[in-house]
Amino acid sequence: MKKILFLLLALPSTYLSISQTCTTTGFDNCSGSSTVVTNFTNPVQLSGTGAALSVGAKYKFNNVTTISSLNYDAIVTIDAIVNATLSGAQNPSIDDDNAANETGTSGSQSALFAPRIAPDQVLSCTDRSGYVEFTVQFYLHYTGNGTPPTSAVSLSNLNFLHFDMDGGTQGNNGHFKEIGYVKVIGTNNPANYGGANTELTNGGNIGGWLLTRGSTTERDGVSRCAEVIEKTIYSGSQSSISFRMGYEYKAPSTNCSSINIRPTRQYGSKFGCFNLPGGGGPLAAKMKDLTINYYAGNTTLSWTSLQETNVEKYEILRSTDGVNFEPIGQIKAKGGSESIQYNYVDNVASFASKFIYYKVKIIDFDRSAKLSNVVSIKTTVWNSGELTITPNPSSSNAQLKLMVNASSKADIVVYDATGKTILKQQANLQAGNNSIILNDITKLSDGYYTVRLTTATQTFSSRLLVWKP
Repeated sequence: MKKILFLLLALPSTYLSISQTCTTTGFDNCSGSSTVVTNFTNPVQLSGTGAALSVGAKYKFNNVTTISSLNYDAIVTIDAIVNATLSGAQNPSIDDDNAANETGTSGSQSALFAPRIAPDQVLSCTDRSGYVEFTVQFYLHYTGNGTPPTSAVSLSNLNFLHFDMDGGTQGNNGHFKEIGYVKVIGTNNPANYGGANTELTNGGNIGGWLLTRGSTTERDGVSRCAEVIEKTIYSGSQSSISFRMGYEYKAPSTNCSSINIRPTRQYGSKFGCFNLPGGGGPLAAKMKDLTINYYAGNTTLSWTSLQETNVEKYEILRSTDGVNFEPIGQIKAKGGSESIQYNYVDNVASFASKFIYYKVKIIDFDRSAKLSNVVSIKTTVWNSGELTITPNPSSSNAQLKLMVNASSKADIVVYDATGKTILKQQANLQAGNNSIILNDITKLSDGYYTVRLTTATQTFSSRLLVWKP
């Protein structure tokens, strides 16, 4: 049985001897990026809109890859089935863990995502083509088979190889070819090498999909010869990859009635040569707009977080002397890459200290952690109409302190000595004392700056000296 392989993995230096020319090195290099690859085994159908092996069905593969000591799952969705069938194939399954390798050894290709696909009817005197369309998304590993608790992970440095794209001739001028499509994301993205120094044919852009037609020279097993490999390279980071596995049948120009075929083809896929944006490890959460408010015995700590793909929770630490901190509570991360607002309320009415200090610990699923800057608040009344910056001079952790009588939104702008706008941010002020961390102060050069804070009814201004010893 013929097999197609999508594989992102280093080719072996030696290959099973075959009659055709076979180049086994150089074509699938990862160009210096990560060589992590996937392992698709034991799929579980998730509850969803589609029945098994039909459009809309979703399948979860647990622990398909490990990146920076973290395990990731994959969810495969059947997006479309056109003139083809999965259920009519031998041993119907979304994934065949017994896919054979070049030597015919079953089970050796169990790591592949390997569906069996067949035409939906017998092929004879009528040209016909078809495919099954899949989308693959990766998630941080989670237990169970329900909805993922976090958003899909974006992958960078992603290569995608379609191995063993071949077929055969059929009578006079006829053929059966395996074909593959990859979805277009943007201009020259992905870069597609179907037909480049291979036996394949580049079919061009067909409705937003890059088509590659296979060879008409049949090869044994899942061939790793570069002559029948279509290579795709994605730029930027991607949260999903969509591809099609299919066939193209051209009926013979004469004696077509003697043709009566409906071949089942073994397909397969792996992903690799990728990492997560930011250097091969999970994205760290970015905390900004850290603000604290004190009013009527309560402090409210607020912040905005981005890129929470790997964040498990936030732990709140408190101190009355600015030196010794202790945990007082935690908030579970909501996950995802969108901007998320958090608030934590702490009752300090019984505290004798005039100042309360806080910092936030960001804890990842792999148990690594990092701390925010320290933010402090005064529990006695501040003078109204004044904006104080402390410490001043400052090098990394300037805080804006002011008292307002009612809740309001504030725009904060930092100007240099020439009046040019250098930094901007926003804050949500609450009635009472407020302390706001000034974002990105480490980006400022040494010198004097004007900091202006504007609400709907008031404008505050103060001078800041940035001095980095």
